[in-house]
Amino acid sequence: MLSSHLRSMGLKQSTHSPCLFTGVLVPGEPPIYVGIHVDDIIYFSASDVTEKQFEEGFSSVGSVDFMGQASLFLGTEFTWVHHDNGNLSVMLTQQSFIETLLDSLIITSTTTSTFTTPYRSGYPIDSIPCVDMLSSARDELRLHYQSLIGSLNWLAHTTRPDLSTVVSLLAQHQSNPSPGHYDAALYVSHYLAHTKSLGISFSSCRHATLLLSYIFLFLL
Repeated sequence: MLSSHLRSMGLKQSTHSPCLFTGVLVPGEPPIYVGIHVDDIIYFSASDVTEKQFEEGFSSVGSVDFMGQASLFLGTEFTWVHHDNGNLSVMLTQQSFIETLLDSLIITSTTTSTFTTPYRSGYPIDSIPCVDMLSSARDELRLHYQSLIGSLNWLAHTTRPDLSTVVSLLAQHQSNPSPGHYDAALYVSHYLAHTKSLGISFSSCRHATLLLSYIFLFLL
C-alpha cells in the first residue's frame, strides 16, 4: 500500500532497490528520497519545502506519526552532530542489534581482547576441512550457522563494511558447514563484542587533506 501511494505522489521506484523511491514534488526544489520497510518510512530532501509537501501528501494515507529527525531505523542508530560552522555529521551504528546477537550466542565483553580483527591468524577459512557428521547433527549445525551468517551479513551490508570479506568467505559454506566454519563465525562475533560501537560516519565537512591530495595528483 505504501509503495502504491508513493507512486501516486509522483515518486519513482529505484532500479537498484525496490524499497527506495525518489522524485521531485515541488517544481524547482530538490528531490526527495524515501525508504520504506513494511510500515516504517524514512525520508530526506535538501529542501524543507519538499519535506513539508511530502508530509502533507503522505498524511492522506491515514494516521501517520512523523517523529522528526531519524534516530533509529531498522536497527540502525543515527547520532547527529550539528557543528558550529554550520556543517552536519551523522554516525550510523548497530550496537543494540549486535548486543542482542551476542546475548543469543552467550558472548560477553571483557576488559581486554585479542580479537583485533575478524580473522583468526593462521586459520584461512578456505582451508577449514569438512568433517563427517550425522545427518541430524549436520542439519542442526546448518540451521545455527545460516542464522549467524545472516546476522553478520546484515551488519556487513549496513554499518560494518569491515566484516564484508570474512562474511563473504563464510557464506560460501552455508550449504555444508563444518564445526570449524561455525567457530570462525563465532570468532567474528567475539570481534564484534569489542567493536560494537563502530559504524559509518558521514559529514558535510570538506576534507581539506583529501582535497589537496586530489589537486596535487591532478597537477602531476
